[in-house]
Order: sequence, then structure tokens, then C-alpha cells
Amino acid sequence: MRFRFKQLRYLSVLGFLFFLVSCSFMGKKNGCPNGDVVFVGDIGDIEIVEVSCIPKDGILRVLVEIKNDDSKDRSLAYRFDWFDEEGVVLGRDEAWKTVYLYPKEVKTIRGTAPNWLATDAKFLIKK
Repeated sequence: MRFRFKQLRYLSVLGFLFFLVSCSFMGKKNGCPNGDVVFVGDIGDIEIVEVSCIPKDGILRVLVEIKNDDSKDRSLAYRFDWFDEEGVVLGRDEAWKTVYLYPKEVKTIRGTAPNWLATDAKFLIKK
């Protein structure tokens, strides 16, 4: 009887710990942007193919695949805005960077968070 009581107590403790751990993960973001892509003005035939992230060594890295659906070369500018868990922008605004796309070309743009506090990002793109 004493042995069963110990087993029941250990199972109860393990169940409670499992519950606490699962609750702590439910409230957190997955560390990946929710497809937050902002087009500044009309950018024509540019398509966002995929937005994904790789949290590596505690730093968020975002990959954005863009495609030029136009039959002409295109020059675009882009930048990332980085946010902490409360949605506050981290650091100063990044400078706009230029990317050149040939007709029908798909290019992957990479962004790395400024520090480990970043949990989300917004990708801005303009003509």
C-alpha cells in the first residue's frame, strides 16, 4: 500500500510539472513572423513566395522568398523591423537595402535580428 501511495504521488507531481510546462509554451509566440509583409506603395508584379524563420543560437533569422513575375528587370528596396515580446520595436530603423531581380527570378532575402530579445519581425518592401 505504501508503495502505491509513493507511485501515485510521483505521478501526480509529474503530471503537474507537465501541465506547467505545456502552459508556458502555449502563451509564447513561435518565434516566426505571422507573414507580416508590408508593401510600401505599388510594387507591381512582385510576389512573396514564402516567409519563414530559423531561431538559431537564440537569435531570430528570417528568410523571405520573393519572385519577380514581370518580364522586365526590377529594382526594389527592403528592410526588416524587429519586435520584442510586447511588440515594441527594437533598436533604430534599419537602412533600406536594394535588391535586383531578373524576370521570373526568385530570390531569398535574409534578415538577422539585432539581439536575442527579438521574437517577431516585419518585412517592408518598396519600389
